[in-house]
Amino acid sequence: MRIQAPSFVDLDTPTGPMRTHLFRPDGPGRYPGVILYSEIYQMTAPIARTAAVLAGHGLLVAVPDVYHEYTELGESFAYDKEGTDRGNNLKIEKEISAYDADARSVIGFFVDDEGCTGKVGSVGICLGGHLAFRAAM
Repeated sequence: MRIQAPSFVDLDTPTGPMRTHLFRPDGPGRYPGVILYSEIYQMTAPIARTAAVLAGHGLLVAVPDVYHEYTELGESFAYDKEGTDRGNNLKIEKEISAYDADARSVIGFFVDDEGCTGKVGSVGICLGGHLAFRAAM
């Protein structure tokens, strides 16, 4: 299935705006939503490719910036020592309750989106696996 050009929305959270990257199928109808949580580097090319594949299978995909409180909107980290150290430090600096509030913001976005069926799932890679599990709870 073809997909639309990637876009984004800045969602309100209790700790500030959260850049959320969107990947959508390019066809009429409504689709289930899925939150794709990245590893500690946030939105990188491999995460974008994964999101595009999921959208190509008929899912609305949202990739939130997990460290939005500490970064510029849309900022990602390099796959190097500096980026790894920064991501690893932030994953424990951020309060667990903030991760949960972020998940509620993305779920609310999907529930209100006219293109979404109202069904929402989550998937994640590395740190994102933990966040996907929390979002599913």
